Amino acid sequence: MSAHPDDRVSVDITQEDGATVVATTAVLATLWTTEANYARLVPLAQDAGPLLSHFRPQPDFVEVTRTAAATCATSLFLGFGPGTARTLVALRRLPPASPNTLIGAVSTVLCALPELLRPDHSVLNTLCDRDEPLLAGAANCAASLVWENAYHPDRALSAAQRMLDAFKELRIPWIQVMAPARMARLCLHAEQGHEALHHLQSALRVLEELGVQGAPVGIRWGMALANLHTGDLDEAEHWAAQATLPQPHETPDIFSPSLEIRAEIALARGDTEYGLRLWRQAAEAARSTAASPVFDLELNLEPWALEIQAAAVTAHARYGHPDLVEDLTTTLQNRLPTLLAPRATAPPRRQDRDLANLPLCGALLLALGMTDLHHGPRTGNAHRTRSGTRLVALAERFRHLRVFQPTMSTTLSRQAAEQADRAAYAEALSAYATLDDVALRAAAQTALRERNRR
Repeated sequence: MSAHPDDRVSVDITQEDGATVVATTAVLATLWTTEANYARLVPLAQDAGPLLSHFRPQPDFVEVTRTAAATCATSLFLGFGPGTARTLVALRRLPPASPNTLIGAVSTVLCALPELLRPDHSVLNTLCDRDEPLLAGAANCAASLVWENAYHPDRALSAAQRMLDAFKELRIPWIQVMAPARMARLCLHAEQGHEALHHLQSALRVLEELGVQGAPVGIRWGMALANLHTGDLDEAEHWAAQATLPQPHETPDIFSPSLEIRAEIALARGDTEYGLRLWRQAAEAARSTAASPVFDLELNLEPWALEIQAAAVTAHARYGHPDLVEDLTTTLQNRLPTLLAPRATAPPRRQDRDLANLPLCGALLLALGMTDLHHGPRTGNAHRTRSGTRLVALAERFRHLRVFQPTMSTTLSRQAAEQADRAAYAEALSAYATLDDVALRAAAQTALRERNRR
């Protein structure tokens, strides 16, 4: 196999020497998992999956096979590509794993995956409460993903904290970097910038102690975003610059938020024209990328592209220039009803993905709401002003995506709605406060229909 980022697995995996493929896969998958290099890891996992699902290892080769299958299955389970089932078949065929090794703990959690997704979550809760620190930590990491996808961000944060608690006495560098990075991601989504910064700095200290030259690009971008949340523009700019300096053997980051961060810094410093121009460039780049194959992977990039477009529209509305992004606004308005449509007959995994899309729907609602709050008060259009307050209230209730600060700030959106019509905003908040996700979808659909009647 070649380690070049543009290469797929170069060994013919149909040959009989499966042990060679499995061993090489284990080494490369471990390396690229440590680097969080999914552009290399996912093609490897997809190519090796068919062989792993049929390979019968000798007893002394079981743990090597488990390492290959577990690392590949983890990357695919996280949503970076299809093919999880094949590697799970390989894992479940192996003898039970030890809960006292990292690969064993991860394998145990992955093998229980179908049971983890059951509505009662009894198996998941049992694993999370285990006495073995590695197993409890791995299970709580999985729980944080389950709760995040099930539209329970508070539970996701709680599970991530339990993950950190389980891992805190373990001197395993990969865990000491990846666990706080996972926690930081959830903190950014919850607008907890200072907490995110604390966890990212913890990961950086471990890397420094190991003598690692250059943090993974995801941590560098996280530092830039966290400093935007705390308002430290100089530090945000510093880390954004660091993130654009690739480290040796690092592949390009297609999800690089460089334009978005530069846009937010420019807006925060008062350079409105430049900041909005950067947001338009970011939205166009995201739209183009989502429409094209990336690294030959079957990735659904539409949610990522829609998040960028929603933030771009919101920024333009905040700074009084929604006319410059009317095409983007129309795109969001046309796409939102489909995203909101319930799929009652969908399989559980599909329903979980729909729940995970609710914050994305919230971002689109916020963009349309802020646009209405720009036009309504300026034109004296009470209907549009009221629509804006309702949509902003709904966006808040949907826990809209809010990584890009200050554009997606809940505080600033709330202030805009209250300034436009405090009574209407308070009424909307009260009306939506106790609705479950099904009723919230229906309320949003009604608000959109009423908006279009103007």
